Amino acid sequence: MKISLINPNLSGDVSILDMGLTYLATYINERTKHKATIIDFTFHRKNWQQHLDAQIKKYQPDVIGITCTSLYIHYVKLMAARVKVKYNLPVVAGGYHASLETEETLAIADIDAACIGDGEYALEGYLDALEGKRAFDGIEGMWVKDLGSIIRNKIVPPIQNIDELPIPDYDIWEDIDEYLFFNNLLYFIGNRCCPYNCSYCSELPMRQRIPGKHFRKRDPVAFAHEIQHQYEKYKDRHMRMAHTFDPVFTFDLDWLKQFAVEYKAIGMDKRLPISCFSRGDLIDEERIKTFSAAGGRIVRIGVEAGNYHIRKDIYDKDITNEQFIEGIKICKKYGLAITGYYILGGPGENKSTLQDTFNFAKLL
Repeated sequence: MKISLINPNLSGDVSILDMGLTYLATYINERTKHKATIIDFTFHRKNWQQHLDAQIKKYQPDVIGITCTSLYIHYVKLMAARVKVKYNLPVVAGGYHASLETEETLAIADIDAACIGDGEYALEGYLDALEGKRAFDGIEGMWVKDLGSIIRNKIVPPIQNIDELPIPDYDIWEDIDEYLFFNNLLYFIGNRCCPYNCSYCSELPMRQRIPGKHFRKRDPVAFAHEIQHQYEKYKDRHMRMAHTFDPVFTFDLDWLKQFAVEYKAIGMDKRLPISCFSRGDLIDEERIKTFSAAGGRIVRIGVEAGNYHIRKDIYDKDITNEQFIEGIKICKKYGLAITGYYILGGPGENKSTLQDTFNFAKLL
């Protein structure tokens, strides 16, 4: 079976090089008998319908997959409708929206199936069933429409040994050189999911929806070599930084140290700088010194609010302003650039709390 996976990005944001689609397509191509391609609209917004038609004509897929976030669900509906009306192909949805709002996703007339949680094994099972014209019962992690009803298969834990998955092949993206030109970086993930319970984030409802252990770690030595592999492949194609998408890259100090030792040992600390996400209460001298020595250059921190009540009681993020101030001083000491993220207008906000956030952002 041939499947084309759609990145439904009509937003104009040129940074959305979807890692989930890359992992899925790579797994299908390297570990199964099926074939996966990616159809992306990031650089084809004005003529997305024509681009979709051209890519379907080119790839001749038997199935279409679409990654779904709530933010882009309108785009998902547009694309699923065009696929169904013009080509009458099965459409399977995946991603956070399909996982958390599965019933709502399957209520979309043009979507035939929804993947809940990690998609590698579930998608393989779905393609096997389609190819063999078999019943969809028993495909773990996949809910499928069938003769007017929905087959609600078992929701299973996330893939535990993420080291067994292949290294993502970004060449599956036809416009990979455009991404590299505009962004100068590629995305990596050493640890999947997050152990914290911030109220605004999808990680907590994902843990409530999907059983099993969610926070999983790559082998730090293997992760260092994955970054080296991608750098050797793309260093002459405008790759200037590795952006890690671990929700909290500095969470496990021992893991961070092992990664740093190997990254330095293979000489990557001098060749490819790293950007990471962290938390205000996980930025201390030892962590930042370790990250900096391994080529760390940017730390991205979710501050969320300058008002402690809003941050702690509304967003369930119990980190004090003093912790952020001290953490950022440490980052500056080691020459790191800092990106701060804020939420404006959340529940309970008023003019005074918004002003607290503006003032704190200026202070930081």
